[in-house]
Amino acid sequence: MKDETVILDENFAGFPLSSFCIPERYVPHLESVLVPNGMIKDRIKRIAAEIIEFFEKEGITSVSMFCVLKGGFKYFSDLIDEIQQTIWSRKCNISLQIEFVRVKSYIDTTSGDVVISDIENCISIKGKNLLVVDDLVDTGKSMMKLIEYLHGLGAASVNVSCLLLKRTPLSCGYRPDFLGFEVPDRFIVGYAIDYNECFRDLLHICSINEMAKKVFAMSKHTELGYLPPVDS
Repeated sequence: MKDETVILDENFAGFPLSSFCIPERYVPHLESVLVPNGMIKDRIKRIAAEIIEFFEKEGITSVSMFCVLKGGFKYFSDLIDEIQQTIWSRKCNISLQIEFVRVKSYIDTTSGDVVISDIENCISIKGKNLLVVDDLVDTGKSMMKLIEYLHGLGAASVNVSCLLLKRTPLSCGYRPDFLGFEVPDRFIVGYAIDYNECFRDLLHICSINEMAKKVFAMSKHTELGYLPPVDS
């Protein structure tokens, strides 16, 4: 299948905040809009078509969709809407099961590897065809371990769809099967991607500025949903 991922160039500065509807409380903390909401929605429509085309070609008629919480919920919600519409319009014989899971992992201090210790709310997946849906792939190590873990539980197949892949020197080279956008190595928020539980409700995918990185990194600002004031 041809890779139709939208790639944002390394030098892409983004769009000005003033060109979009941004909550005033967030404006002082943001640098630019990298991916507008309308572009996200249109890309998701195409990804949904790619996913259905793939499963039809493989002869798969039952798919268990795994939403990785918390960051993946918005992408998952919009993606499944488009997948259902695609199934209906094409009269496909594909049924969907929906699961919401939390992945527990830790870093092995000896090897430095990611270790999956548990998946909360995970039903029996033996013999099932899985589509894991998440928001962002950073280094790719956690997702590779998750795929390995799911195969170990007896999944018949594991495919992954992520909205974003970040280009970073720390990447292990992993690339999702169905990908929305490849973005530069920047600190991004919005569309359910948070920083200390803030910015999840931002409609667009944005980069935050240097001031915000420092302010939100402070331990006293890690209280859930706390948005620090901006000095005038």
